[in-house]
Amino acid sequence: MKNILILFLWFLISVPNHAHNRSPLHGLRIDDPVELSKKIINEGADSWSEKAKNHILETYGNGNLTNTANENYLLLESPSLVFDYYQGGFANSQELLDKDLFLKILNQAVNSPALVSTEVAKASLQQSLKEYLLAYEIAKKFKETNSISNEEAIRFLENRFGYSKLSFAKNLTTASSENFNVVSDKKNSKKINSKIDFIKKTYPSKIPLINVLAELEEFYHLLQESNIGLTAYKPYNNFKNSVYNLNKQRINERIQWRSSIEITYPTNGTVWVTPGTAEIKWNTSNLDDSKNIKFFLTRDDVVVQVLGVFKNNHFVNDVKLRKGLPPGNKYKIMGIELFPLNKYHIAKYATPYFTIKKEDKIPEEQIAEVSPEVIKPPDVVLESLPEVAAAPIVTVPEPAKIKVKPAVQEPKAMETINLVKEETKVIVVPEKVKTPNRTVFEGRKISYQKELLVENEIITISLFDHGREDGDIVSIYLNGEQIVAKHVLTYKKKSFDVKLNLNKSNDLFLYAHNLGNFPPNTVSIEIKDGSNSENIILNSDLSSCEAVLINVKQ
Repeated sequence: MKNILILFLWFLISVPNHAHNRSPLHGLRIDDPVELSKKIINEGADSWSEKAKNHILETYGNGNLTNTANENYLLLESPSLVFDYYQGGFANSQELLDKDLFLKILNQAVNSPALVSTEVAKASLQQSLKEYLLAYEIAKKFKETNSISNEEAIRFLENRFGYSKLSFAKNLTTASSENFNVVSDKKNSKKINSKIDFIKKTYPSKIPLINVLAELEEFYHLLQESNIGLTAYKPYNNFKNSVYNLNKQRINERIQWRSSIEITYPTNGTVWVTPGTAEIKWNTSNLDDSKNIKFFLTRDDVVVQVLGVFKNNHFVNDVKLRKGLPPGNKYKIMGIELFPLNKYHIAKYATPYFTIKKEDKIPEEQIAEVSPEVIKPPDVVLESLPEVAAAPIVTVPEPAKIKVKPAVQEPKAMETINLVKEETKVIVVPEKVKTPNRTVFEGRKISYQKELLVENEIITISLFDHGREDGDIVSIYLNGEQIVAKHVLTYKKKSFDVKLNLNKSNDLFLYAHNLGNFPPNTVSIEIKDGSNSENIILNSDLSSCEAVLINVKQ
């Protein structure tokens, strides 16, 4: 392990023929991106010189900056990092990939590993050159001005890895090997062809990127288990192993240095008085003082006032509150970063609820109870949260009976991101929904969305994040007993078996411990009873929980 680490650090500043200085990361770890960037540039000065740039373009250019390569093949640079790639903020969750192209890549990985390796190499060369030139321009500016901003430093650190990938990609374009296996074993062939067929029949013509990453990870594991196709192609494996650590560090640094906001005032227990002025205090990470932050006042998670756009000075006072704000304890402040460096990650923060009351000295008849104008901020999805009633009454909708879907069905549209890896049948829903006894849990209103009828007493429950990973922390309760405690939702399923009560309706509900970066807290749940399964989506916030009732067929 020590030798691998030393070799990896050597790659970070060496030119592709590895003939330059020792690693710029030699010595103590540097967590500040500006200081780390300066150290890398200063200790590897030859790597960022005009002469080095010209040499790299002459050696590795050859038209690779003309967008001739298909960048989607970059997904095969490090297949085991595909989820980390997304989580690190390198891609838009709404990005779509053409299904036919994705199937083409998968088939090539099985039957034409030399061909797909060449495409991976071309895409990697093209991307690596672009990244190197971006890093070069920042290094050049630093050497001329002796200054570098936090944003420039992070951009430099993210793109410097392209420099080290060039020789690996170049070697792969010229490598050749006949020592690999195509699918020959019937058992292995059946598994892999079944996966390709599933993707072909399940998705529409365009597949959301997050689904692509999930399917690619599972597909690549099938190849590895059988050691066939791409995974048995030695030149590709040499390339993949060489760039793995580079990509891993790049992803980890992106996560470490991405921007964040924490509003420290107001907080839970704060009381503001209107009409009047207020102050806001906040801390940030990886946001220059010159950056702008926009603040909103929300009531019941609906924006009722834009408080203003302020420089990142960590403090602002004399913020004027609107006249006519109704008193209450359901107010929050939300802050959002403007013009983010990473367009796929925008720093946001919402405070806990606090209180606004009216100034006692002002006669009540002079205070106009004006309904505030609802203003929707950009890129912020806010949903109204229900009030917790003193004696809550739950009205459960009467669901229609759902027919079992055929084994293979072409979906009409991909409206939401769904990471379920296998086709599912729908559990039959009873004609009438019984009114549950449990309507409140720890002060939170429980809202029942469905009632399910299952065949077996033992069922398997799987849960994963619905949409984007944003730090949602949840617990799952069955009949009031905690069966999953403070689980951080990811795109990968967490599965467990539970035993149901045969003699009553079993209530399963989602309890949110936070709201993540994008409220509310949303989880996809798959329920299997052995032969049938159903996927449901539950939402919860800090005042309510969504739930389902589960009955065992007698």
